[in-house]
Amino acid sequence: MIVASGLACGAFLWSFLTAFGLGSLFGTYPQLLGILGLLGGAYLTWLGIKGWRAALTGKGGQIVPKSGQGPLGDFLHGLTVTSTNPKVALLWASLSTFVGPAITQWSYLILFTTGSTVIIFVIYGTYGWIFSTGQARGIYRRFQRASEAVFGSLFGGLGVFMINRSF
Repeated sequence: MIVASGLACGAFLWSFLTAFGLGSLFGTYPQLLGILGLLGGAYLTWLGIKGWRAALTGKGGQIVPKSGQGPLGDFLHGLTVTSTNPKVALLWASLSTFVGPAITQWSYLILFTTGSTVIIFVIYGTYGWIFSTGQARGIYRRFQRASEAVFGSLFGGLGVFMINRSF
């Protein structure tokens, strides 16, 4: 749950940036959104290739409980993942083009940022809770290659779509 707290804090930062001008930045410099689309598309395509490679070789990521980082390390890991993930940046950038200009009152800002934070915490906290059980990890291991192929196809297809759309 501590990692989920870090992820939620990162979502708070992105939602705050979205509300305070990220949309204006992309409105003023629309070519930045195209560049971000190219970078995000390339990253998703790379994830798709990586997923398919893992599906074919059976050497995908393993779900292994980590220890030794401590609460602060776990929190910072979640925050860093959310803050530096290109997919997350692209999501918030696309939201900023229509959400940011609509937030003109502090009450909306508080609702938007708090709502985003809570939603992310609940989603990723639930993922963490589910995959902390041996049964869920066992099911994942059983279907790992198929899962890698499905997500490889989805990420790869979305990446190619984003690259084509950016031109």
